[in-house]
Amino acid sequence: MTKFNVGDIVIRKSYGGDLLFKVVNIKHDCDGSDCYVLRGLSSRIEADSSADDLERQDAGTAYSRAYSELRMAKITIEGTIPVFKNLLRRIRRRPGRILHIDSAEDFMIQCMDFYRQSGIKCYGKLASESKQPSLIKHFLYNYKPDILVITGHDGLKKGAKNIYSLENYANSAYYIESVKIARSFQPNPDKLCIFAGACQSYYEAIMDAGANFASSPKRVLINALDPAIVAQKISITDSSHILTPRSVISLTITGSSGIGGKDTKGQMK
Repeated sequence: MTKFNVGDIVIRKSYGGDLLFKVVNIKHDCDGSDCYVLRGLSSRIEADSSADDLERQDAGTAYSRAYSELRMAKITIEGTIPVFKNLLRRIRRRPGRILHIDSAEDFMIQCMDFYRQSGIKCYGKLASESKQPSLIKHFLYNYKPDILVITGHDGLKKGAKNIYSLENYANSAYYIESVKIARSFQPNPDKLCIFAGACQSYYEAIMDAGANFASSPKRVLINALDPAIVAQKISITDSSHILTPRSVISLTITGSSGIGGKDTKGQMK
């Protein structure tokens, strides 16, 4: 049987090779054999697989494909940025400050670039999902953001039947805990807007914890840039306006199947 190493780029044969993954960890609990923990190259999905379902891919070709997918997503959302920046210079308003906490460094860098192109002050912090709850309060105290993004990777475990059982999710428990801590730090959702979640996350529980927006209502994959799109729209909307979920979600790449939320106040001062 083929063995794989951490860092290898693979596809899952049982899913028709629809997504590219990187092997990020190897465990020994899949029927006594190696179990490979996978993370998407262009989507925020975490999954695991046995070796017999994986096929190694050429790294150069795979990264080129992943970059193209993300670049096409960026093109769809960047067209209005120059217009907005010119408007911002004329009206002399300050967009809401964003604190973006992510477990994926490459995704975080792309999101930070997107914020900066929009003229938004942003802070990016890299932290694994399991460490995010212990760091949230410290980051909020130090950076005092108007908008908090808590994201990384997630996924429903293979074969899960009950989508309302927290144990069936890879990382949703950490997002829920982080949101609860953040909301206890700032109880007013008009003063701290929170987005949390990744691919296939436990949407209802994250929202119940106190988020303004979350993923994923239909347990679908979300694009790596979707959290940034939500945060940007709230940041550049005047604080006198209330954004409906539809007005924000319509801008995302995944749409209402992947992102949900509630009426939220803009954060541009």
